Amino acid sequence: MKKPFLLVANLKMNLLSRDEVKQYLQVLHRESEGKRITQAEVIMCPPILWLNEFNHLPEAFHKGAQNVFWEKSGSYTGEISPVMLKNDGIEYVLIGHSERRLYAGETNDIVRTKTHSALKNLLMPIVCIGESEEERRRGMTHSALEIQLEGIFSGLSKLQAEKVIIAYEPRWAIGSDRTPTTEEIREVKNLIQNYLTKHLDEGTAERIRVLYGGSVKSAYLGAVSWEAGMDGVLVGRESLFPYEIVKMLGLYEQYQLAIS
Repeated sequence: MKKPFLLVANLKMNLLSRDEVKQYLQVLHRESEGKRITQAEVIMCPPILWLNEFNHLPEAFHKGAQNVFWEKSGSYTGEISPVMLKNDGIEYVLIGHSERRLYAGETNDIVRTKTHSALKNLLMPIVCIGESEEERRRGMTHSALEIQLEGIFSGLSKLQAEKVIIAYEPRWAIGSDRTPTTEEIREVKNLIQNYLTKHLDEGTAERIRVLYGGSVKSAYLGAVSWEAGMDGVLVGRESLFPYEIVKMLGLYEQYQLAIS
């Protein structure tokens, strides 16, 4: 079965007041009005404080959280549990974003623990992997990604593994306006696909969605997604502009019409 194109909008630590949130959502609804989305899905990941404000979204839009802790409850000041998210109607959660690894010190082991906890509590994790500038320069991209994939999928059943969404975001591309070439992204997609096929099976590997993230813009959306064999995109800075999200969806719909 064909996987729908997936656009994950990571709003990061933005929208600083309820007025800003209200204005953002008004524009999102206005831009989406009359546009039928049939080939794609969107996951909106606002700051946790504003999750309830995102309860009413356009058709084909879903809510996601930017972070989660691994315990259900307890003395973990400032954290939010997977049970809290699930009970609040959240379906998806970002895990292991490069900014979490950089600023919060999240390691591969922490990412693995969070991923397995999210799955246990019926959340669908969007798990970020990617190489650093130094790893890329030293030709270690493949080995770095395989280590991260091993951490994510080790110990998961095939049924659990199918629920994981992988987002490849080369750390050196985040917020830099630098992107890999289409062929470089396709090479990574093939690496991920081969790893999943080897350690799970071909059918399971085909059902796991793999996204590209890293300074994604509508101007070169195709080059970093469908032309590279990716199943969608993780959008950061550009997701702060609702018209850009809707524009990207429209570009994918146009692409589907052109090839049908």
